Amino acid sequence: MLHQGKLRDWNPSKGSGFIQQDKAGPDIRISSSGFRKKPEKLQDGDCIFFQIEVDPQGMPKAVSAYRAGQHFAPAPAVKKPALSSLPFQQLLSVVVTFSILAWLGYQSMHLFNAEAASPAVAGLVETDDEQSTTASLENPVWPPIQAQQNPQFQCEGKQHCSEMSSCDEARFYLKNCPNVLIDGDNDGRPCERDC
Repeated sequence: MLHQGKLRDWNPSKGSGFIQQDKAGPDIRISSSGFRKKPEKLQDGDCIFFQIEVDPQGMPKAVSAYRAGQHFAPAPAVKKPALSSLPFQQLLSVVVTFSILAWLGYQSMHLFNAEAASPAVAGLVETDDEQSTTASLENPVWPPIQAQQNPQFQCEGKQHCSEMSSCDEARFYLKNCPNVLIDGDNDGRPCERDC
């Protein structure tokens, strides 16, 4: 709240004095630091506008004071950055939305390709333990690791154990080639007498 009063007992060497309020009330202490901008010359009887604050000792003092007729340049207006404009926000939201959709599309396509390749990968993995093959299909490694086909084995129409060159080739034929006659008891182990 802005108060008004008259300066009295001003001591220019000490830069302090009192303000006698126009309305009833005690005199208020003022010092040079209490002025917004200290006028060039102060003298008793000058009309002073001020606000009241309480100092650490609990005594009232005048602050933000100025002499009547004293002019101040208005504070410069602070411009807000143009980044908060509506068109910029709309453009930013479109770019972010498009980026998220593109990323989700890429991930979906990558996952679809991995799922499509999983049966072929499972067929190429040579292992006696079918449970580990099933577990690898249920919990695929991300990103999927492409199994390399062993170039030494191919389905060439062999059907009997006597035509196989090794136990590894027999296991490959049993898992990957149709119409083979190398697992008579259907236990998943080919050529049991030879291997």
